Order: sequence, then C-alpha cells, then structure tokens
Amino acid sequence: MITVRRALFAGVLLPVCASGTMAHAEEIVLHTIHLPPHIIDSNVLPAPASFGDVGDVYGFDVDVLRAAYATQGVTVRIELTPWKRIMRDVEAGLVLGAVSCRQLPVRDKFALFSDHLSDSANAFVTRRGHLDGQSPTLALLHKYNVAAVNGWAQSDILNGAKLPYSLVSGLDQGINVVLRRNQDIFMTERDSAIFASKRMGVFDQLSFYDVEGVGRDHYDVCFSKAFPDAEKWRDILNKGLDVLDKSGQRDAIFQRYGFSSGH
Repeated sequence: MITVRRALFAGVLLPVCASGTMAHAEEIVLHTIHLPPHIIDSNVLPAPASFGDVGDVYGFDVDVLRAAYATQGVTVRIELTPWKRIMRDVEAGLVLGAVSCRQLPVRDKFALFSDHLSDSANAFVTRRGHLDGQSPTLALLHKYNVAAVNGWAQSDILNGAKLPYSLVSGLDQGINVVLRRNQDIFMTERDSAIFASKRMGVFDQLSFYDVEGVGRDHYDVCFSKAFPDAEKWRDILNKGLDVLDKSGQRDAIFQRYGFSSGH
C-alpha cells in the first residue's frame, strides 16, 4: 500500500491521505525559542524522566498548547527558530504563528492573538529577605542598584519609568549579580527566575517580590494576519483552551512544573 502525504504549505501541514482516505487529524507548525519554563529546548535542558518522551520542545506553554489543540483533533509541530526571524516571518505571512508571544502594540498590526496560555508577574529578585517590610513598587528602585535582561519587557518598563539599571545577558547572570556582585535587585519575569534559580540550586538564597502597580505578562500564540486560515486556527486553539480549563487539565500541566495556573 502506498501512503501519500500532502505537501507542506507555508507552515501548515495539510491532512494525510492514505489510499485516497482523508485522515481526521491535522497538523500545524508553530515557531518558538527557548524560554524556560514556558518553552524548553530539550537539547539544552533535558526533561525529567517522569515526563516521558517530550520530543525536542516542552515547557508548560507548549504542553498547554498541545493539549488544547489535541481536544480539537489537531497536532502541533514546534520548531525552534531565532526570535527576530520568527517575528519577521509572522509579519510577512510566511509562517502561521509563534508561541509564546506577548501582545504588544507593534505586533497588533500583523498578528492575531489567542487566549492566554499562561501569565506571570513582573518581580524583583533579591538576596533572601532584602526587601522585606517595603512595598515593591517601581519608586523603590531609586534607592537600589537594579539589573534587567537586555531586550526583555522589564527593560522597557524601566526605560518608561526613566529608572537607571544595568543590563545582563540572561537569567543566570541576573541571579548571579544579585548574589555575588553589587546589584541589589534583578527585575525580571517571576516564573522564569524561579525556574532558573531552582536549576542553579540557589532558590533558597533568594526572595521574589511581585511588583506592585505593574501588570502581569501574558503569554499567547500570535497568528499571522497574512497567513491563510489564521483566524480559524486561533479560534480552534481558544476552544481547546476552554476545554482544558473546564476539565482541570491546564492546572494539572502547571502542577507538573511546580506552578499553578492561577499563580
């Protein structure tokens, strides 16, 4: 028997045909980067043995995404691609979409956004107890030496508030400059910092303060407005996310990573 697979077309894999019969499942392709714990490249951070075979990419955003689409008979192939290229291709309509993607005004021009896969607070990360008894607001930062990851949302927040800060290249460096150098506060995304600190074995040496007066970061899938059927695939995902919430499956996914969906 000869099995014929229809061609890959601009980022969406069309249904498989076998002896002229259309299979029920459909597969789509979305692009992403390594952003633990939302998205994790298993070649960089292998999954715990208890997770089973996760393929090349896992993380709670990826797991929620796959589970939501699975309730609607859709499978997702995740491809790791440099972020600047992803955004360029989403804008040009060369790929269906990206995960996880925060809704920013500059992206509204070319992207449709799904309901949230996850969200997280902006946080001040310090040595254990360093800000206890103080209100963790942006105004507090005038008193301290602050670090933020170059290009992350927190640097935009600090720029908007006209607050001075030092740039770090990533989470590990941000945590290290707080613990071992002259920085008092590392402003970053809370869940990523918690995940990184546990991996580094320094979680117990740190405190994490949710920043007051600053909104949460929401992580969605952004679908290219210029890509065929983008609105359809967005709506299918949203329907699946609703199924996960009603069944409690989303909570179970977050708990496996040591978080909760309402964290």
